[in-house]
Amino acid sequence: SHRLVARVCGILNQHGWGDETVRALAGLNANLNAYQVNEILKQQKEAGVAYNFFIWARKQAGFKHDVHTYTTILGILGRAKSFDVLNNLLDEMIREGCEPNVVTYNRLIHCYGRANDLDSSLKLFNVMQMVGCEPDRVTYCTLIDLQAKAGFHDAAMDLYRQMQHAGFRPDTFTYSIIIHCLGKAGKLNAAYKLFCEMTDRGYAPSLVTYNIIIDLHAKAGKFDMALKLYSDLQEVGYAPDRVTYGIIMEVLGNCGHIEDAEQVFEEMERAGWVADNPIFGLMVDMWGKTGNAEKAAQWFNRMLDSGLQPNVPACNSLLSAYLRSSFYDAAGGVLGGMAKWGLYPTLQTYTSLLSSCAACRAAWEYDALFGLMGGTGHPAHPFVCSLLASGEMVVGIRCFFDAMQFEELESRRGFADSLIDFLHRAGKAVAAGSVWEVAAEKNLYPNAVREKAPQYWSINLHVMSTGTALVALARTLAMFAEAVVRTGAAPYRIDIITGWGRRSRVPGASLVKQAVEGMLRSLNSPFHLDGLNVGCFVGQGPALAEWLKMVPLDLHQHHQGKFA
Repeated sequence: SHRLVARVCGILNQHGWGDETVRALAGLNANLNAYQVNEILKQQKEAGVAYNFFIWARKQAGFKHDVHTYTTILGILGRAKSFDVLNNLLDEMIREGCEPNVVTYNRLIHCYGRANDLDSSLKLFNVMQMVGCEPDRVTYCTLIDLQAKAGFHDAAMDLYRQMQHAGFRPDTFTYSIIIHCLGKAGKLNAAYKLFCEMTDRGYAPSLVTYNIIIDLHAKAGKFDMALKLYSDLQEVGYAPDRVTYGIIMEVLGNCGHIEDAEQVFEEMERAGWVADNPIFGLMVDMWGKTGNAEKAAQWFNRMLDSGLQPNVPACNSLLSAYLRSSFYDAAGGVLGGMAKWGLYPTLQTYTSLLSSCAACRAAWEYDALFGLMGGTGHPAHPFVCSLLASGEMVVGIRCFFDAMQFEELESRRGFADSLIDFLHRAGKAVAAGSVWEVAAEKNLYPNAVREKAPQYWSINLHVMSTGTALVALARTLAMFAEAVVRTGAAPYRIDIITGWGRRSRVPGASLVKQAVEGMLRSLNSPFHLDGLNVGCFVGQGPALAEWLKMVPLDLHQHHQGKFA
């Protein structure tokens, strides 16, 4: 049997599929059974050859495909994304009385998921249950993995709960996925609890699991815990990989220990790991954020010396480092280098320049930066120019933001924040307000204005630049004032949060808080600082209601910027 399988595979590998292949197979004078056909199919790399052999086998006297051969060919066709042929064979399989089993459905679910067709994967999951084929642990684990990788963490968690209800325990791989999902949902404590449960149940966390839980703590600012888990990882016998080293370097950088991060980099190289673009880009970014453009440039050049071609994120990090130090000629050199390397400036590239332009103090700096913005060739620049020239209507602003919908959320929010700040400082109050209105409509600031309880509102400004915070506050207060005039009903309480209160980890004075305080004072508002949270201004009761009746409905036009 083994020799016959090897001979058939040799024929298929040598000739592919054609008349010569059919003659060679006929010359074997051997009757293949379903087991042998299945073994031959498993060894085929070309979907077309496998499919034609499957059809040929079906025509042989006395041969009948079984659930195993159908499952194998369906998996091959699915990997090749030949879904029309796959569906025809699946229909044929059922007509022939060969019912798909759980392995068949698992294979199909995985194939559709790899093709980013999650709807079909879930449809198959429902169909198999309707026809009485119970999902197994592989079914649930596959679907959980597909949903998580697609970013549908809530759906992954729902499937995890179904899996538990069905009596299946996750394996190490699935534990890792669910821990990641919980962390992405902001449930760090639950993620760590599951990590502990995993070890208590005798499942040893893999290096990937450790990397996930360390990264979640790092991104949540829990740096001490991230370093403890890094120590635990080594104590149980794992050697860090490049991902681990990168996470720990970022943790040390965020703690202000960039020299220690450099030592970890050297340790990584001694361990045999070769630094890639993201690692070098991280070092460039960390030094740039300290204002040390020279060190940032040294790391960028070290990346070049290693033989790597820069990517856009690394170039953006170096560009930001030069902009922080007002090295505008060097910043222009980065843009020129990107063109030489065949790299195109991204929205983040343009946002860095726009943000620096908004913050500059002299007219010559403004001119230099505005010239660099135009030199990027990014479509955001003509849009910004139109806002400066005519103010642009909300419809036009909405169209531009619709065109940006495929950019990452943080990139869109960063651009909107820098643009509103820029327009505010340039004295374009109406345009700035219109951009804020569209940004809020597009849910770029989902927690900026919300009703905490009936007639109790919060205005959260702590993630915004100074200009954006003032524009958002003016627009929101004007909205409340208009509602009071229209309905006669006023909020009982409004909290204005600048983020510089009891939960803030940032020491010193807040420019946002100072600007908000100045604005409220100029309006003779009844807002006062919360005694427990010095970053929160509170207005409430009859005094708030009376004051809102006097707030100008065009309040957002009363605050002009420095270039007015």
